[in-house]
Amino acid sequence: MNNEKMGNFIFEMRRSQNLTQKELAAKLEITDKAISKWERGISCPDISLLIPLAQILGVTTSELLNGEKCAAPEKSKDVLVEETLLYSDRSAAQKADRMKGILFTFFSSSVILAAVICFICDFCIAGQLTWSLLVAASLLFGWLLLLPLFKARKNIVRKLLLMLTLTVIPYLAVLSRLLALPAVCKMGAVIAVISLLGLWCIYIPFLKIPHRKLYVTGIILLVIIPVMWGINGTVSFFIQQPLEPSTKFVDSLTTLVLLIIAVFCFGKEFLRNRKQ
Repeated sequence: MNNEKMGNFIFEMRRSQNLTQKELAAKLEITDKAISKWERGISCPDISLLIPLAQILGVTTSELLNGEKCAAPEKSKDVLVEETLLYSDRSAAQKADRMKGILFTFFSSSVILAAVICFICDFCIAGQLTWSLLVAASLLFGWLLLLPLFKARKNIVRKLLLMLTLTVIPYLAVLSRLLALPAVCKMGAVIAVISLLGLWCIYIPFLKIPHRKLYVTGIILLVIIPVMWGINGTVSFFIQQPLEPSTKFVDSLTTLVLLIIAVFCFGKEFLRNRKQ
C-alpha cells in the first residue's frame, strides 16, 4: 500500500463523482485540509473512514486500499482482513509519528523559552550572563539526550545510550569551564566512563538474550559490583581521602548480597535449561 497511489486514486474518484474537497469533507464530517493531505500522499484516511469514503467514491474498500480499480474478482476475505490490518498498523504509526512531532515541537519550544527567560533574568540582575550559561548548557544537554526519544523509530534505548555516551563528557567539560573547577570535569569524566561501561554491559545482554531473564539479572547484579566500587574509589581518589570503614563495610556487604543473588539466578537458570 502506497500513500501517494491511494491519494491519486482518491483524487481521481472524487473528481469522477463531481465532488470538491469541501463537499467530500462535509460528507465525512472532517476538514477539507485532511482531504488535501490524503490526495497529496502526506497522510492516509483513518480506518474508521474507509467504508464511508469507499461508499461515497463508489469503490470497494479493497480498491481504496490498493489505490486502483480491480478488474479481477474481489479478493478473499482473508486477504482483505490482512490488508485492513496492515493499513491499520500504518495509520497508527503515522498518528504516533505526528504526536511525537507535536511533543517534540512543544519540548523544544519549552527549552528555548526557558533558556531565554534565564538569560533575561540573569542579565537584568547581574548585568552579564553568569549562572544562566549553566542552565542553558544543562537544557541543551537534556534536549540532546532526549532527541532519540522523539526522532528514533526503532532501537530507542540504544540510541539514547549512544547519545548519552557522546554528550556527557563535553557537557562536563563545559560545566568545568563555566564553574572554573577542573576537578568537576576530571572526576565527572571518570565516573561517567565507569557508569557508561556499566550501562552498556547491562544493555547488551538485554539485547542479545532477552528471553533468559534470570541469566540477564545475574549479569546485571555482577556488573553493579565493579561500577559501585569504581565510583566510590574515584571519589575517594579525587577528594584525597580514603573510604571510611563504615562505607567499606556497607559496600562489602552489598557486594556479598549481590553475589549471592547472582549465583542464585545463574543456578536457577541452569536448572531450568537442564529440565527443558
